[in-house]
Amino acid sequence: MTPAGDLVAALRTAVPILRLPGRNATKADVLQYELDGRRLAVKDYTARPRWIRNTLGRWLVRREVAAYRATAGLPEVPALVGRLSPFAFATEWVDARPLSALSARPLDPALFDRLERALAGLHARGVALGDLHHRDVLVTDEGAVHVVDFATAWIAPPGSGALRKAIFRRMAEQDRLAAARLRARFTGMDEAEALAALPPAAVRRWRRGRAVKRLLDRMRG
Repeated sequence: MTPAGDLVAALRTAVPILRLPGRNATKADVLQYELDGRRLAVKDYTARPRWIRNTLGRWLVRREVAAYRATAGLPEVPALVGRLSPFAFATEWVDARPLSALSARPLDPALFDRLERALAGLHARGVALGDLHHRDVLVTDEGAVHVVDFATAWIAPPGSGALRKAIFRRMAEQDRLAAARLRARFTGMDEAEALAALPPAAVRRWRRGRAVKRLLDRMRG
């Protein structure tokens, strides 16, 4: 198998076999490559406007690469291949579909049990996404769950200070709330029932946050 360093060098000049453009000017393109019999994914901000790629792009790539390194070896997270530039990095490609593409029928609740175990593994490594949504959860044909997109992840490695740990706990709490809501949405379960499995204080904080967001949305018209 080609060493990761050689793959990184080859990717810099290779031609992608698939390109998924970013959804807006702040989102990276995702490109698929096939090298040495391996399919690889590259998340790339290079095509974004200069001021975006040199500020947001650099920052998000740095954060995401750090999160992938912290979660190395977890089966639910694609393996990091390496950073290609300040604006791009590569991982193994996962042959799977996002939850957003599976909404035509109720899904097996066991899938969300696996998602919760995946999040527990991330949190045990000191990594919380904080903004988990249906595009971040990939499901294979066999029902395996993979979690991607760590651009907004928060990392609290061993020895972190009190503030970093406190932020991590809140973001991990948000991950569990998001997973419960995804369970309700994609299995047909009542949302209140799904949230009942979480600490009541966490649910109250989430409801207060939603109320504030609705108020701000009304103020903005």
